[in-house]
Amino acid sequence: MARHVLFIVFGGMLGCLAGLLAPVVFIGACVWDGRTTWSELSNPKTVPYIAVLVGLGTLNGAIGAWDGWRSRCYRLLPVVWAPMLLLLYPALMFVEDPSDSKSWGPGLLAVAIVVPFIWIAGRVGQRVGVAGRRKRLDCFPTQVTESFP
Repeated sequence: MARHVLFIVFGGMLGCLAGLLAPVVFIGACVWDGRTTWSELSNPKTVPYIAVLVGLGTLNGAIGAWDGWRSRCYRLLPVVWAPMLLLLYPALMFVEDPSDSKSWGPGLLAVAIVVPFIWIAGRVGQRVGVAGRRKRLDCFPTQVTESFP
């Protein structure tokens, strides 16, 4: 049981790193275009967005590690729902005013840039879970390779 929890925590930590990488890459792309500066990472207005991305990355990494440990395979459905939650933000802006594409369009573009990072957090978590389970199973071979006279 302790080994199981250890791999779930490790998958969550790797997911946290992937979730933290998402806003850094997004703001780095905006800095490259000359639209903002690096100080935007510490702006009080962007801190809640960064916290949401880090939280979703951690959650998706832990869920991926749990699912990888439990099923020993890489399935799409357990790790795809967390990135899709981010699409609710531009969808709500679209519902409020569908004709104003200047409000929901950039939100959709920003979400499209950071969603792959959250999905990758879940997939990395699955790799950690499957790898942790596989090492334990390698200790007990299922087939006997020796032949008896």
